[in-house]
Amino acid sequence: MNKSLKNLGNIVRDSRLEKKLSQKDLAEKCPIKLTQTIITQLETGKSAPNKEQLTALCEYLEIHVKYWQPFVHENSMMRIEFEDLLSEFVGREVSIENLDDISANTAENETVHLLKKTLTSEQTFDAFNRCLTFYGIKNISKEFFEHFIKADAFRSISSFKDAVVEFQSVAIRLFSSFSSAFRELNNPTKLDGLLNQITERDPEPYRKRTEWDCIKQIEDERLPDLGYISAVRIEKENSERKNLQDFLLKLANDVREDDLAVAKYSESQLRKMYTLMRKFGSTLQHGMLSPMFRPDPNALEREAYKVGPRKEDELNRIAETQKIAMRNLSNYLTADYLDVYVATSMRSDADFVSVSNFVTKLFKHSEIEHLKLRYFNPTQSWIEDRVAKGLVEALMLHRASFTIYMSQKEDTFGKDSEASVSLGQGKPVIVYVPKLIIPKNDLNIEELSLLDVDKLKEIINKAGLSDYDEGSDKENLLAILITNELQKLKDEELEIVVKIHWADFDLYGEAERIKDENLREEYRNLLDYLIGKKSEKIKLNDNLRKNIISILVATSVRFERRAHTFREVHPLALQVILSTGVLNGIHVVRSVDICAKLLRKLITNKLSVKLIADDNNYRLIETDTNSTIRVISKNPLIKNAYNSYYK
Repeated sequence: MNKSLKNLGNIVRDSRLEKKLSQKDLAEKCPIKLTQTIITQLETGKSAPNKEQLTALCEYLEIHVKYWQPFVHENSMMRIEFEDLLSEFVGREVSIENLDDISANTAENETVHLLKKTLTSEQTFDAFNRCLTFYGIKNISKEFFEHFIKADAFRSISSFKDAVVEFQSVAIRLFSSFSSAFRELNNPTKLDGLLNQITERDPEPYRKRTEWDCIKQIEDERLPDLGYISAVRIEKENSERKNLQDFLLKLANDVREDDLAVAKYSESQLRKMYTLMRKFGSTLQHGMLSPMFRPDPNALEREAYKVGPRKEDELNRIAETQKIAMRNLSNYLTADYLDVYVATSMRSDADFVSVSNFVTKLFKHSEIEHLKLRYFNPTQSWIEDRVAKGLVEALMLHRASFTIYMSQKEDTFGKDSEASVSLGQGKPVIVYVPKLIIPKNDLNIEELSLLDVDKLKEIINKAGLSDYDEGSDKENLLAILITNELQKLKDEELEIVVKIHWADFDLYGEAERIKDENLREEYRNLLDYLIGKKSEKIKLNDNLRKNIISILVATSVRFERRAHTFREVHPLALQVILSTGVLNGIHVVRSVDICAKLLRKLITNKLSVKLIADDNNYRLIETDTNSTIRVISKNPLIKNAYNSYYK
């Protein structure tokens, strides 16, 4: 906002109020046609009316000509536009308002000369520096000029604007304010070093590395073995495990006969059994003494076999799996490089499988496989001691150049902390949020979730669906569209969708949505069959199909909400880099393909970005994911504070 225009706006407002006129009254009484909007834009310093309108308005309000005359002359308007852009360029408001009339006129002539004359590069450099002197701005170095401006920048005001935006797009990546950026980048001894941080990198050093094949992949079905304590300790606990298993099986039988059977057990017995459940990593929700404890018999039976005693062959398998994971951990700790840290939380068998599948697909992707990246996959390592586990993860996080945060249905403080630490150190953080994929069609849930309510209603109406209220929100409209697509699928096609998503969507954990106990058991048995735990085929009946679609829709919409939250409102969305004050934002991705492409661009420093400015902020948007990765505030006090504390 130009200082002169802002002052004129204040004078217009004061003159209008002195005459006791509202903006609407002034628009109606002015000798030339005006609108209330035009007056509002002028009084707020956002834009000036055309020459005829401004002249008529100011003469009607009896405003002295010296305040508004510059805005009706071509050369003065050119100088004012130049000042606006120069203010953006140097990060502070500039104006010739405080110069005497002769000096101000000379400054205006120099600006017109710079913008209207055809000059050589050397002449342009000299003319621009002469203009800067009028505003008390330090002359720019030749190196700065040649990198950011060049002679072509002054072919027109539009060309200069392009150069300013290009400068800001670089500056916002390195500094907390444009004034700091202008000062530091204008130092020829620092320029190259600063720009090297965002200069395109050659990936050849990555390709020249040795293959990283020392991590032995653990099969999906054995990954849950890493959720246990050591096999030796499990064996010692078998007596307690047997007691807990017997109790849960008995409780399951009792609940089958009486839904309130748990109330018949003594408080001391329930407390003792719940203590054992916590000890052995039970995943049942709520404690046995909680009024919310309402597991169905099938869930109790499944839990009984999960926490029950282990036979010798199982113990041997667990010990072997943990041994492989310990060996992997040794290789992680001694890796020659560590490029990527995968931040995740693993509370269920599905979490182990989800993380492992994602990591395997990502690092075998054609976009990055040739780079021979070293990455820490927590599903392939194990150590029993909790403190040691934390120390390992802290070291991996410190060494890694990039962090990938896997968003799940519920996230944890530990995982959030890992992402925050990475952002605070200035490292890029990619947040991966799963989405529903229907192989049968090309429905893009992510694209739909970015549309506004009116556009979604238009799509729904076009599809012949009208079962929504006019007041429906975006999530409800998305649910209608997704439900419609899933209902079109044949049984075998729907089963494929379930098989694809069971781990990412934690579909076992979603069983509680099904109210009917018998149907809930059928649902779990179907999942067992689809992922290979049971060989007996489960037939989809109408009720089961309806509940599966409902669960898929609800979980899909939930992930779309999480993606929106991460992009717009999550505390992780922007974190201050502690050493520089630069606001570092997360990249939100929704597929392995986009994640691999983005990771390659981050490694080679070839991000696609665009700068967007609104009334409050400048935002640098990474265009492949539409994520805000840098922000500089327009708030004057915030700007001043950052300039004071980050120099």
